[in-house]
Amino acid sequence: MLETNLVDFKSLALDPSPDRKNELLKGVSSLFAFTSERCTLEQIEIYDDVITRLSEMVEIEARIFAAEKIAPLRRAPERAVRTFARDDEAAVASPVLKQSPVLNDHDLVAIAEEKGPDHLKAIAQRSVLSERVADIVVSRGDVEVRRLVAGNYGARLSEIALACIVQQALSDSRTAEILGRRPDTPDAIISQVIGKAVDQVRSTVMGEKNDDLEANLAEAARLAEARLSNSYWLGLYDFESAWERIRQQGGERIVSEELLCQYAVEDRFADVVATFALLTDLDIEEAKHWLVRVDTEPFVVMARALGLRFATVQEMLKCGPWKHRLDNWQRNDALTQFQQIDPRVARARITASRGVRSIG
Repeated sequence: MLETNLVDFKSLALDPSPDRKNELLKGVSSLFAFTSERCTLEQIEIYDDVITRLSEMVEIEARIFAAEKIAPLRRAPERAVRTFARDDEAAVASPVLKQSPVLNDHDLVAIAEEKGPDHLKAIAQRSVLSERVADIVVSRGDVEVRRLVAGNYGARLSEIALACIVQQALSDSRTAEILGRRPDTPDAIISQVIGKAVDQVRSTVMGEKNDDLEANLAEAARLAEARLSNSYWLGLYDFESAWERIRQQGGERIVSEELLCQYAVEDRFADVVATFALLTDLDIEEAKHWLVRVDTEPFVVMARALGLRFATVQEMLKCGPWKHRLDNWQRNDALTQFQQIDPRVARARITASRGVRSIG
């Protein structure tokens, strides 16, 4: 186990040569990447402190190396990830902005509003982009950024974002072609943006021989199929650390609806699951499947049985995988069901079907 007192930061700060610091950061980040799945919460926090402090003392090449090592990790040092994501050097920020599941919408929106085109390009290439993030990226991005969002089949485009990309496509044939290839682009939009190139793009979309297009569509189909599965979404979050953290803080003694709502507002999905599991007396494995599935009825019934407020349920339906998997119609339908179901009926259903010991 790595202890912070084994790293002599005072000595490092006085050393004028960057070599020792650079190599130390590379070694620590490599070691953590290798052991992250076996680390305890305390060990992750120690690594987080060391990597964050070292990142302030090293050259860009070492920061890039460390960022690339921790970017794809599910159990990542959160402060270090956010430090790298806000680095002014896009080469450092890009790996975590593109890949890290630690970054939530609040992080991404703040960075998208503050940083420049290179940071926006990295965000635009995340495997999944919510409407909220896509709106900011599209509105602040340049031509290349909008092309990347248009070509990102994991980006959910609001009417505002789509209109912005369409406007660009009217004078940019490359954007028009990319938009025409999106599986979810309405035919009316294809007709609008293609203009003089309509025959060419339609023939491409309809199956004209194009190896690159076929590869792109095959990849899009693979990603779309993956995102239809609960396991894809659950694999993005570190539930173990969230569960351990909340148990250490007091478990059932400290959980409340207020805490649940706070975590949902902050888009801390793993913490939402852990809190919800304790409030409902569910096993965390069962709780996380309830909060990821497209069928929201079990959650809605449980929420009504618990007596959760409308605002809490509303925030939870916009949190974690549901902010991507549910459209506005599905979200509103769930909220309507929540309002209409009788709490007594909900409690009876939960007691009968789930075997919860005590509700409300």
